[in-house]
Amino acid sequence: MFRVGHSAKDAIRTEARSRRAKMEHSLIDATLVSHLLTWLGPARRIAAYSPMANEPGGKELLPALAEVHEVWLPITPAHGGLRWGLYDGSLRRGAHFGIEEPEGPGEPSLSALSLDAVLVPALGVDRSGVRLGQGAGYYDRALDGVDCPVVALVYDGEVHDSLPSEPHDWPVDAAVTQSGFVELGTGRGGRAVQ
Repeated sequence: MFRVGHSAKDAIRTEARSRRAKMEHSLIDATLVSHLLTWLGPARRIAAYSPMANEPGGKELLPALAEVHEVWLPITPAHGGLRWGLYDGSLRRGAHFGIEEPEGPGEPSLSALSLDAVLVPALGVDRSGVRLGQGAGYYDRALDGVDCPVVALVYDGEVHDSLPSEPHDWPVDAAVTQSGFVELGTGRGGRAVQ
């Protein structure tokens, strides 16, 4: 059984993945990371993600973040939702999805970490804050209860006027692209970190 908007979301995901596969990422990612670091400013503790091939931030993201911030990354256990481990510069290949992640069992909840910001991957966002992820809903569940700015990293052309959404989709406050910071109309306040 397909959910409402499922085929429309899949078409947008396919288009974004195809466009990303053709991009030259190194300079774009370096510029995107620079904008992100400027926006984060003095933030102390953030949650981020370990970019897969063609995801915004690339190989530059984690080392650049870790120079200034305490960084928590998702750990994908075989069963259940995401857990969160402290990034110490070393990662292992995750057993469930093969995404690089920290060692250990990790913390069970983002909301318990007193974060200054959460950075999430996305294949697109819209001006109202709808985030289009990979489709499994892991981040939608993990973000429940988070009370800090949630920022999606996307490329230019992935900020849409409107995207299909479902009731369980967790909104993002802002996006960072290679062109800069984009505040989104979530009503949650894509404020700069203080």
